[in-house]
Amino acid sequence: MVEMLTAVAISTVVVAGLYSLFTMQSRQFLAQDQAMNMHQNLRFASDILSRSARMAGYGTGGEVYGQLGWSGASQDNTVGLPPLITWNAWDGTTDAVTFVYADPTLEVMTDPLVIEGSSTTSISFPHQRQGYNTRLSSLETGDLLLCWDYAKLPGTVAYLWEVGADGHSSGIVTVLDNSGFLDFTAIVNDNLPPVMHCSRAQIVTFYIDNNSADGVGPGSAEHPVLMMDLDFDFVDGTPDGDDIPLVDDIEDLQLAYCPADGDCQDGSGDWQNSLTRAESLEAWMMRFSLVARSPRADKTRPEVSSPISLEDNTGSGTADAYSRQALTSKVQFRNLRMLHDF
Repeated sequence: MVEMLTAVAISTVVVAGLYSLFTMQSRQFLAQDQAMNMHQNLRFASDILSRSARMAGYGTGGEVYGQLGWSGASQDNTVGLPPLITWNAWDGTTDAVTFVYADPTLEVMTDPLVIEGSSTTSISFPHQRQGYNTRLSSLETGDLLLCWDYAKLPGTVAYLWEVGADGHSSGIVTVLDNSGFLDFTAIVNDNLPPVMHCSRAQIVTFYIDNNSADGVGPGSAEHPVLMMDLDFDFVDGTPDGDDIPLVDDIEDLQLAYCPADGDCQDGSGDWQNSLTRAESLEAWMMRFSLVARSPRADKTRPEVSSPISLEDNTGSGTADAYSRQALTSKVQFRNLRMLHDF
């Protein structure tokens, strides 16, 4: 009996030790898995933001005239659409940003033998050129067609139309009349330029959806999502049902901008959290900070971390048992820099 009790006691100690080791290793494995997941989410989100920022302004000449004018507060057809629009603390805490550029993979040239009037409802292209049919056929009703004229003085001028119909194998793209947009009519006199480069316009807005109460989008306070808006209906300041979820569990997006004549070193006072319309045309560099959060809170470690303070978002400072990683990167506006004599 004594030997049996001794064996049971020893077995209990061994089993308890093994269970403790198993629990510790399981927790470490979960923590490593969450850390890797957060790291991958940050890398993916950073790559997408960097790529779009570098493309901002391509094919625009600085502003785009026609559809979707922007005055700095709302849509306004008396002014052109700038290639960079900043939204500081658009939901009270997280930031958002809009980039405007032409898709370089779909670029085509208009037919030099066809001169379109300023109120045209079609744009003609030499569809017999290699690859043109495929590129033109990708344009669908509701897409935005961006065309720009390199020969215009004093610099490149760009125009934006809404595509009015699918199917352009004949080389003629149906568009909606732009004559009702005052910014467009102020630039275009009687006829459009004889030769323009054109492509589908990319108007991309990045923002964080962390609100489940609005009934739109997959984001919530428990699972915030980095979202992408592609049709500029973000202009009303609310998410829309056709926006694309990019990365889960991205808690914060903070942005700062440095002007062309500023000191863009970290710690410099020249960094700004928002830009006016005029300042956005002179932006040199963007600094963006992303915060990824673990998909689940660790209730056994409620003190593990609290929301991170970045830029002008101070965070709550209250520990909430979520693990977090932050990534801060800087990217130059490559195409915006080419539009001006810096």
